[in-house]
Amino acid sequence: MPIYEYTCKKCNKIFESLVLSSRDINGIHCPECGSEEVEKMLSNFSSGSTGPVPGGLSSVSSCGSSRFE
Repeated sequence: MPIYEYTCKKCNKIFESLVLSSRDINGIHCPECGSEEVEKMLSNFSSGSTGPVPGGLSSVSSCGSSRFE
């Protein structure tokens, strides 16, 4: 169940909405002014990683050769 970020075209309020299914997108309205003239925004996301990824870019130098020769 994704949470989308929207901006209201009428009052410029930015808000989030939990969308349970694709049918729910049509019923989104601004919590500030009640307008249905809203636009979905591009927003950042986070991942569950808490540390370096094994075999990730941190183990390779900028020229592509291994640091551990």
